[in-house]
Amino acid sequence: MAHSLKQLAIDVGNSRIKFVLLQTEFPVKACRQLPLVEHAFSAPLEEPVPWTQIQNWSGDQPLEHCQSVVAGSNPRGIKKIVTDWSLTSFPPPIEVLNTEDFPLTIDVDEPRKVGIDRLLNAVAANTLRDTDQGAIIVDTGTATTVDVVSSEGHFAGGSILPGFELSAKSLHDYTALLPLIPVSDLRQQEPVVLGKHTTNAIRSGLFWGQLGAVRELIHQLQNHSLFKTCPEPPLVLLTGGGSSLLAPHLDELVRFEPLLTLQGLAIVAQEISGIR
Repeated sequence: MAHSLKQLAIDVGNSRIKFVLLQTEFPVKACRQLPLVEHAFSAPLEEPVPWTQIQNWSGDQPLEHCQSVVAGSNPRGIKKIVTDWSLTSFPPPIEVLNTEDFPLTIDVDEPRKVGIDRLLNAVAANTLRDTDQGAIIVDTGTATTVDVVSSEGHFAGGSILPGFELSAKSLHDYTALLPLIPVSDLRQQEPVVLGKHTTNAIRSGLFWGQLGAVRELIHQLQNHSLFKTCPEPPLVLLTGGGSSLLAPHLDELVRFEPLLTLQGLAIVAQEISGIR
């Protein structure tokens, strides 16, 4: 029987915490659509969480009818959220820590060492892809990951490279004279290709280098033997904090889903809690 649920999903990363309020239609697999994002907010890890603002997202609806779930790659940050939960009126959160509970086969050498965000993306991709179709997921955050879901729905591995911020910080930290270029600089206008001074040369390398790496990885994975017998090409999804920078240059290749990880988290929460 179809029904819906409000879900507050929280993803605690290495530098930021993301919050979304979702409307999820059940059963998810039958609906073949991701939970609908109603509100979204992102804050630096060290800043106080604006709980009052987040509570106001629910409007007149009772908060006790909202399922809460938290996960992420930063245990210290997750502990901070759980410790501060008494400042809210939301029900106690489900802490998603054990990836063995995921509705996902993890077909790699060391399944327990795969980052949780990569697996949440795969769970969400399995909701979107067609039967017998694989998926490629590009997630641009502190690191950029380009991962594969097989046509059977298994997480099959992928590639990891530095993201925009990590690349910029590395150039600054490991050289004597190169300046630190904030990622916000890349958002103001598209970097020129031919930099006439050091700052623009770094902007060019950060932006066009990242775009080129992502394009090539997509190309290589699309031609991987894993997809040779699939009747249709893999679904390519683009998500993560830097995804809006790349999306205009990849629109012919990808489906832009900026909050895929949190939508995957909401799906995992309903599986763990037994909601059908």
